Amino acid sequence: MKHSWSKIKDFFSFLTRYISPALFAVLVVAITTSILLFLPPINGLADNGDYYNVLNVNGLYIHNPKTYQYGDYFQNQYGIRQYFNDTGTTYLSTSQIFITLAIWLNKLFYSTTVFDLRFLGIVLLAFYLPAIYLITKGLVFKMPLKRQYVMAFIVTFILGDATYMIYFQSFYPETTAFIALLYIVGGLLYFTRVKKNFFMLFSLLLIGSFFFLGAYRYYYGLTAGTVVMLLGLLAYLKTKSQKLTLISVIVGIIVSVITITFITPDLTYERDVYHSMNRGVLYTVDNPGAILKEGGVNPQYGLLKNTSYYDEFSPVPIHSEELTEGLMGKTGYFWIILSYLNHPDQLNKLLNIAVQDIYLVKPNELSNYTQQDSKTPQEKTNIFMGYNRIKAAFFPKSFGFYLLFTAVMLVVYGIGFYNGLKKKQAWLCFRFFVVFGGLINMLLTFLFAVWYAGDADFARHLFLAAVFFDLLILLFIGDILGKRLWSEEENE
Repeated sequence: MKHSWSKIKDFFSFLTRYISPALFAVLVVAITTSILLFLPPINGLADNGDYYNVLNVNGLYIHNPKTYQYGDYFQNQYGIRQYFNDTGTTYLSTSQIFITLAIWLNKLFYSTTVFDLRFLGIVLLAFYLPAIYLITKGLVFKMPLKRQYVMAFIVTFILGDATYMIYFQSFYPETTAFIALLYIVGGLLYFTRVKKNFFMLFSLLLIGSFFFLGAYRYYYGLTAGTVVMLLGLLAYLKTKSQKLTLISVIVGIIVSVITITFITPDLTYERDVYHSMNRGVLYTVDNPGAILKEGGVNPQYGLLKNTSYYDEFSPVPIHSEELTEGLMGKTGYFWIILSYLNHPDQLNKLLNIAVQDIYLVKPNELSNYTQQDSKTPQEKTNIFMGYNRIKAAFFPKSFGFYLLFTAVMLVVYGIGFYNGLKKKQAWLCFRFFVVFGGLINMLLTFLFAVWYAGDADFARHLFLAAVFFDLLILLFIGDILGKRLWSEEENE
């Protein structure tokens, strides 16, 4: 026993001498993610049918359309078009920047005709690791050394979980938003405490917000919580020019999001409204016809309850003029909001269903293995998923838990905010806005998921709710380990 303890002490001594806590977190995430994504059997997320627009706009194509398995098997190779594609879509996402870089590296080092998705995984991981460094440095600031390594391990345990990392080997935009959000939070923690550099911070926030909010049309509404997080910086800013710069950044973000919302078409509007109606508003009701009639829609469309836009057979043909005029033309997102306001019990039922899926993070119906590495269709990986399994096993499965979590966090950090105002400690005031903005976006993600497409693809639509929750948990643990929950040891 003494010999084992001596070895542990020697290892810790070596660790502290050569590897900082932040570097330790980076190395662990890099190693575990590389094993997951790049070593056989490689892991990724299969196509749920959403890849078409992404492939088309980036000059890629499915080179085996007749045998393409979609959700049943993960496919890591796609064809690269050798000619100009004049049928390209108007799909727009900041994730295209990473995809373009990955295609360029693929052509340089691998092939000009075949794209291997692992190049995208490499690009995303390369951008992800500095974000892990920033957020770890910000969290361990001024902690005793041993606690710093404990915190660094917790960061890797949560943010290196395979349920997040497996998205890196896919074309889904969630990864871009995930990485950008970590840069925003990491930058706020690092550049306000570890190394105060507001020029670097403003630059990082502007770029990070661009990538975060521009990743997916569904995320535009998260501008609200993001702006609240940024407003907390007013606690630190002393000069008029700094405050004007912050206001300019915030106004620029808001104007950009509004502009993009109006100039880019919603390519999946019909599909999403269809799901929001039939797998959302009508999903749990006993008399769907009554809900429709109340909203001025033919109650016979209640027959579509629980159906999918992709069903081969439907009571009403999906692409028919009858459905377009009779249902789509008389409903829409505003109609759906009014329906939930009139029937809050239905909204509550959907939110509770959503909580069942938030612990999945990665869609359960999508395979993680290629066909050659799978024993059965839709087979899932089970490595490096310790944190997610703990959440799924022990965390409550009710939306009320997230409301309670929100209330507790506001009270706890509200006390810190009050102390910060009283003692003139900027960190405590600033931190409250970071927590408040994160909570706003966590709850908005739940609401948007239900409103946007009902229970269709819940796990993906709730991805960022899980991320915000985990980042808030990390911040709370960091404040407990650093003994700074209601006071700040730094002389500001």
